[in-house]
Amino acid sequence: MLRRAYTTLNRPGPLPLGNKKHQKEMLDLIRKKQSQDSATTGEFHDDLLKKPKPEFDGEVNPKTGEVNGPKNEPVKHNDWSFGGRVTDF
Repeated sequence: MLRRAYTTLNRPGPLPLGNKKHQKEMLDLIRKKQSQDSATTGEFHDDLLKKPKPEFDGEVNPKTGEVNGPKNEPVKHNDWSFGGRVTDF
């Protein structure tokens, strides 16, 4: 019985995707998008959620008197939020 070690060299390649023209077109579009993304360094992705603006300036919350606390009320709309994203416990 011949036993082979499981490595990436022994794995079969990916299945063919069918139409070579469509596959080449898709790869060209991916490469074009990647080159555009790499050319725009320093900019953020379009889907990035921006953090909410702070409700007050300084280190002391004027409503509660809390020092060095969160800049936004963490419990809004009866849900707990971090950076504008609401979470459930």
